Amino acid sequence: MLLLVLPWDAEADASAEWWYLRRWLGGEARAAFGGVDTVASIPEKLPDNAEAVLVLSSHRVLIGQSSLRRMREELAADMDGGTVYATDLTTTGPEASNDLFTLADFELAESRWLARDAQAAGTGEAQSHACPAVLLSPAAAVRWASGARPSGPRAGLCYEFIDYYGGERADVLPLLPERLESESSVLEVGCGRGATAALIKERFGCRTVGIELNTEAALAAERRLDRVICGDVQTVEPGEEFDAIVAFELFEHLTDGQAFLERAAGWLRPGGRMVFSVPNVGHYSVVEDLIAGRWDYIPMGLLCATHVRFFTRRTLEDWLHAAGFDRYRIDAQTTPLPARIDALPDSMAPDRESLATAGFYVSIFT
Repeated sequence: MLLLVLPWDAEADASAEWWYLRRWLGGEARAAFGGVDTVASIPEKLPDNAEAVLVLSSHRVLIGQSSLRRMREELAADMDGGTVYATDLTTTGPEASNDLFTLADFELAESRWLARDAQAAGTGEAQSHACPAVLLSPAAAVRWASGARPSGPRAGLCYEFIDYYGGERADVLPLLPERLESESSVLEVGCGRGATAALIKERFGCRTVGIELNTEAALAAERRLDRVICGDVQTVEPGEEFDAIVAFELFEHLTDGQAFLERAAGWLRPGGRMVFSVPNVGHYSVVEDLIAGRWDYIPMGLLCATHVRFFTRRTLEDWLHAAGFDRYRIDAQTTPLPARIDALPDSMAPDRESLATAGFYVSIFT
């Protein structure tokens, strides 16, 4: 049986995305070890049937059964050392990247990593601070709990998602009205812990208000913003008007985003602007998955487990027109196209712009 040490707090407990990853991890651990018991920290006394202890640095770490099996094999080969690290794809992996578009992306990188010969994959020393996942023997787990962080071989691949509620979106600052000043007010819908709204406040000196569903994240945002409303954006009413409203990766999560968009437009002062972003389901990574018969949800990204609506540029334009908005601008968030995608024959009529677009910025002018 594997003892899975998964740090967990009230904010994670209130997040459907992190619950999805927690359940997924449990399934992968059971496939590799036959059984799993999940705890928030290493207990003083390990269960008698614990074969190994997997310690994750946060609740945002993804590691699959193939890597867990390889790490289990490596641990069994060196129980004296008792410590096996996973390589972090985000920073030190064979295809280091800040983006994980789909689960198939991760599995491809993982298969390439595990296909390396045993000497290359199993002997590299890894420091604990660079490895979000470590597999320990029961004896090593006791030492780990006391603060020991020994070096050890790397024998698997993992990925740590970004901080969902703490991200700062400096990329959207150029889209905001230039006239914002100390007398202006900006609303961020889905503000998380308030990082982006706080950045807007710092940049423009304006009043900032946030709406956030996650109670713990909302409490943190209250320390940074002028006002925070905790609740469902589809039902709350701020009771005031704003010069700008921003919402990033929000509408794909709403069951009736069009109704909310129409209602939120009424919160804008004359001449106000709404800025939001949505993912593009026409991105090459999703299209490739569909061709291969895949549509795998992950905790964050183009196929986030809590998405209920999907957009392309065409459907986004139709959606805006149906809501009565005709003064808007759509800007693409592009990624490089792999050579295999860029080389698709013209006979297939590929929309290369769509294939290269991970998402859209949308600016609505009133």
